[in-house]
Amino acid sequence: MSQNAISRYKRSFRLRFQNPETEARYRDLQRSRGRSSSAFAFAMLLLLCAVFAYLEWRAFGHDVAIPMYGYLAAAALALVNLLISRFAGDLYHHNLRLLANGVLAMVTVIAAAYLQKYSAYHAVEFVLLAIWLGSLKTARMLITLALNALLAIAFVAVLYLSEVSAFWISLVSILLAAAVLLGAYIGYLAERGRRMLFLETEINKSMTHRQELWAFTLIDLDMALSGILEFKEVIGLLKKHLEPVIEFDSYILTSLEGQGPKPTADKIEGELFEDDDNTLWSEELLGKLTQTRQATVSAEHETVKGFLGFKKQRFISYRLDLPVFSDSKLMGVISLRRADEPFDDLDMIAGVSIASQAMLIFRRTARSSAVVVDRTVPDPVIRPKPSSDTTTHSLSENRDMEVTDHSFAESDQTLVPKEVMQKLKQSEETAKRTITLMSRENADKIAIDRYRTAAVEGEPLSMLIVEVDGLSKLREQDGDQVAYKVFAAIVKFIFSKVDKDKDILGRYGQNGLSVLMPGVDMNAAEKFAEMIRQFVESARYKTPSGEKSATLSIGVAAITDDTGDYASMVKRADMALFVAKKNGRNCVKVRL
Repeated sequence: MSQNAISRYKRSFRLRFQNPETEARYRDLQRSRGRSSSAFAFAMLLLLCAVFAYLEWRAFGHDVAIPMYGYLAAAALALVNLLISRFAGDLYHHNLRLLANGVLAMVTVIAAAYLQKYSAYHAVEFVLLAIWLGSLKTARMLITLALNALLAIAFVAVLYLSEVSAFWISLVSILLAAAVLLGAYIGYLAERGRRMLFLETEINKSMTHRQELWAFTLIDLDMALSGILEFKEVIGLLKKHLEPVIEFDSYILTSLEGQGPKPTADKIEGELFEDDDNTLWSEELLGKLTQTRQATVSAEHETVKGFLGFKKQRFISYRLDLPVFSDSKLMGVISLRRADEPFDDLDMIAGVSIASQAMLIFRRTARSSAVVVDRTVPDPVIRPKPSSDTTTHSLSENRDMEVTDHSFAESDQTLVPKEVMQKLKQSEETAKRTITLMSRENADKIAIDRYRTAAVEGEPLSMLIVEVDGLSKLREQDGDQVAYKVFAAIVKFIFSKVDKDKDILGRYGQNGLSVLMPGVDMNAAEKFAEMIRQFVESARYKTPSGEKSATLSIGVAAITDDTGDYASMVKRADMALFVAKKNGRNCVKVRL
């Protein structure tokens, strides 16, 4: 539900909402609030009837007591209904009781005008009751309008039978007609006001809920897109992450890779005009998206033949076009369509935000998964042990992260002859050892096979999910090179401690890694996790921006009889990591 719903309702004179679900929710809300509204209505009727009974007693005493007793009966009935509405567990048809009680009071006024000599205060009493009945919240406006009109006609008929002059009959008729219309108008305005308040409340709830989904979606993107290096796969997955935040009926996308200025759709989902030529992206639209870098909204129409062959425009759908940028290059366009209501500002902002975040993750994944350390990645050292190595980056086409380890320190070229340096470089090439940190996708493929083997043979198997605390903040403050320096040093240390023939190291999210340990039970895995946590906590890392430190949050899980499958074990390890981060980080938590 968007802000456009309020604008459309303001332009309409209808009371009911066009959306059946919205109307049903409103009626449920009114039924839940019927107790307080009916109690207030009965209290007002009780007051009016009590005052009218007092006026009858003061004016006529016991000479013509029937109207006075009628008012007292209506007041007593209103009191009983008030108590029922206030204290009973069930409202027992409160609409019917309101109408019956009000009709009794108005019939009493008509009887008073017939039995007594007509007086102006009889008309005033009827007018007050007519306004009360017309403005009831819990009863339908058309029902109260019809009852008011019938009772007003009966009142005028009584005046005619009582031989009241035609002048007074005409004057009272105009007064009663105005009272009936005034009561209906007050009821209409009150109902519109309640419905407007309901719409605003619903929209605020919807906006808050969508904003929460938007925030969670941005968080989920890190996990969902980690390790994906194909652009078409990334843009294809955006549909899944746009659905919780933006409602749409059809989904159309194109990736602008050699398709020219007017590309065709790569993927279309949904039945909303999926074969229409308008699903193409015009050169004008692409130019606008490129210049503004913002989403665009539009309402699509088609020309059809109308009455007597005249052409007219028929509404088709609302459309939202989202640009997908990589730096300053337009990489693709995603178009969403729906028929119910226009896309609002939150749809536009959230859509662009999700697409931008996805491309940011895509670029980071491509950069980090292609990193090779060309020079020495030093071991983390504990004070006062110095480390003076430096780190640089180069690109590789390998999807896995490679951390190259050297077993010697590079010499200072200014102090060593050229021939010696050449020999050292040759020795460097032969001594180089590469630590491969697999992408999550590749690590999962191997881990699933290891899990099945362990489950069949009944062997222990454990998993660690390790996250480097504060690595994102370090990346923002000092850059990717410093963050990578710290991360690579930690990976190198963990790699030096695992069983290189069995254990599997893989990327996990942006700031972490997973360690699958076949043949290791949960207790041993927890001890191993605590050992690497303590070491990293005490270690210091030399970087181009100075000496840095880091801590680890680690979640541990192991295969059990009721684990279910590999995915459930990963989920339990991830939950343990979540608990570790919630408990202040720099700790190890186990999920049974």
